[in-house]
Amino acid sequence: MSTMDHQQILTDEELTMLRELGKDQGSAAGQSLSGYLDTPLLGLLQRADMLALEARFAGHQLSFPLYFTQGDDGFLEPRIAAPVIQELSHDHPRAWRLATEGTLQLKGGDYPVTSLSLNGLIVQRLPDTLKRGDVLHASLLLDALAPLALSGILIREVRKGQNVIGWALQFQMSEADQERLRGWMFQHHQSTFTQAYAPPEP
Repeated sequence: MSTMDHQQILTDEELTMLRELGKDQGSAAGQSLSGYLDTPLLGLLQRADMLALEARFAGHQLSFPLYFTQGDDGFLEPRIAAPVIQELSHDHPRAWRLATEGTLQLKGGDYPVTSLSLNGLIVQRLPDTLKRGDVLHASLLLDALAPLALSGILIREVRKGQNVIGWALQFQMSEADQERLRGWMFQHHQSTFTQAYAPPEP
């Protein structure tokens, strides 16, 4: 699937297709589920920055990246990747945070990670010389995963009473490592919310 070119605009044919979708949603749904898509709709999907399948339950929203692969016969097969998970129990949706036992490996040593989301973590026992705004280059060690290289910035101290017990680190990593982390988080989300994932009783 090609990435959307921000300079492109929809053709008249595609605009007409969108109007028809608004008039007859039932017909559009049938077409989408048939496995074959007309050229205007297929072109629109191929230009999208992102397609996603969303599910909400147990106070969480799971957004699964959605891809289509097209065979020589024109049949489209949908595929999904591990989701981005957000918590909905706050004023605004926020990244789901997993209480975990990981390790942040820096040049000077290994430091325990106690909370993790897709773009942030809480790390303890960092050197006292570090301060807010410092940039760290490190590896994140999690069970069953090869080390994940990241770069991050210390954004705030984590306190318990008057004592500093850790730092909140906002980080970035490569797209491939981000996808691996998403899959790992999704596995743990399923383990944490087993009942929510269980099929309904007949």
